[in-house]
Amino acid sequence: MAEGALPKGFEKPSGSSSQSSASPKKRGADKLGISIAIGITAVALILGIGLTGVIPMDLGLPSVMQPATTAPVPQEPYWNFFVPTQSSGSYAPSDGNLIDQLDWSISTGDVVAMYLDKGSSSLIIHTDTVDYGELFVGLNADYIGSDDGTFFILVDNQEHEDYEQAGMDLYINLPAGAEKVEIIGSYVIL
Repeated sequence: MAEGALPKGFEKPSGSSSQSSASPKKRGADKLGISIAIGITAVALILGIGLTGVIPMDLGLPSVMQPATTAPVPQEPYWNFFVPTQSSGSYAPSDGNLIDQLDWSISTGDVVAMYLDKGSSSLIIHTDTVDYGELFVGLNADYIGSDDGTFFILVDNQEHEDYEQAGMDLYINLPAGAEKVEIIGSYVIL
């Protein structure tokens, strides 16, 4: 390139010598290119914030994607209830199911419901068993008790002596197919 020659795209200002200190002219295309680059960057930021909900550089503004402040509330399954098929004695489901109030476990089968019967001073337990098993019930003196500390057990309306008692804890061996266990004390509190 010869001395005093300008790169391609730059022109000497008209009426000036080669020693002029005037800056070269910028073309409109350069300004347009810069404007397009700024516009694309702005659109990318807007889309990034809109899609992710995160504002970059922690500007102190609230985020759209903040975690929930409360835990989900578990709902009771619709099938967790007992509907007696026959009326037996003076207990009724309106007296309250104690299945969640007493400690219990069963080795085979399931405990369907537990109700107090004030007329016979007993706790009636409805079970669903197919095989022999053991039912543990931790009685609570707030619901049922005995003056002498002992309880009388019926399984499917038959006297049942195959059980052990340790204080207010009962371990009852159930025959296969047992549906109803009645623990009779001296009093019940409804």
